[in-house]
Amino acid sequence: MSFSSSVKEEIVKRRLRSKPDKLAMLCALTHAAGSMTLGRGIGVLYVTESYAVGRLIAQLAGTLYGAEASISVTERKRLNARNTVTRLSGESCSTMLREFGFLPVSGEAPLAMGHIPERLVAGEERARAFIRGTFLGAGSVVDPVKGYHLEIVCRHERFAKELCALINAFDFNARLTSRKSSFAVYIKEGEKVSDFLAFLGASDATLAFENARVMRSVKNDVNRQSNFEQSNMQKAALAAAQQSIDIELIRAEYGLEKLPARLRVTAEARLNNPEANLSELSEALGLKKSGVNHRLKKLAELAESIRIEKGISAD
Repeated sequence: MSFSSSVKEEIVKRRLRSKPDKLAMLCALTHAAGSMTLGRGIGVLYVTESYAVGRLIAQLAGTLYGAEASISVTERKRLNARNTVTRLSGESCSTMLREFGFLPVSGEAPLAMGHIPERLVAGEERARAFIRGTFLGAGSVVDPVKGYHLEIVCRHERFAKELCALINAFDFNARLTSRKSSFAVYIKEGEKVSDFLAFLGASDATLAFENARVMRSVKNDVNRQSNFEQSNMQKAALAAAQQSIDIELIRAEYGLEKLPARLRVTAEARLNNPEANLSELSEALGLKKSGVNHRLKKLAELAESIRIEKGISAD
């Protein structure tokens, strides 16, 4: 089972207490995954990836509107995927679609497809139930082991904009993007995705998500530290090599015996320990790193002056 599927299975198990919350969720599911059908009468067909979601739709429609429901599962062998198809029928479907904004109401303005009925999302709990329904119907979330991305696909631009605004009323920093034939409301920040899963009521999924985030964070910290140490080692090796080159030049053109005692001792220590870093060289000399570093800089300056005097290329 994918991470998205497990999240939806968990959300479905959370029972809605009030009728307004149930209406909000069924309305959201209808906008996200439903389509009107015409035949002997008006019906509604829902296509979802989760059988649990299909069963929830049937239960809500039966309880709220007395609609007749049938559920079937179709398989797509090429994609190795299953779809759950929930069909609603009965005279009450027209009433339901009218209340959800899919059919015009006599005496009111013409339909604007994709509009979220404000009365169904009035109040925090109704809005939460509606957002849950859109995720159950058309949402997905990437396994946190692979990355952080949650999205809800919408068929109408107006619905996507209104849904994005509704989600952001709870401070989730959701964004909107357009695709070839759809729109997606998405969240990419790891912390916000985790908070959103908790908001949906998927506490187990939130815990799993947070555990994965911690593991990714630790792994990234270890990698950063390793890269940092590797970079420092490379810098130290290059510095040591350059110091040895400078000292060899001084010995050839000037003579180490002519150096002040403190510089001569340091120069000989570097030549005897060509791969030692500054800390190791300081320990060998019994001096502080700052003192050894100062002496090495003096040697580098002397080598540079010899190059300038002799016309020697630094390469």
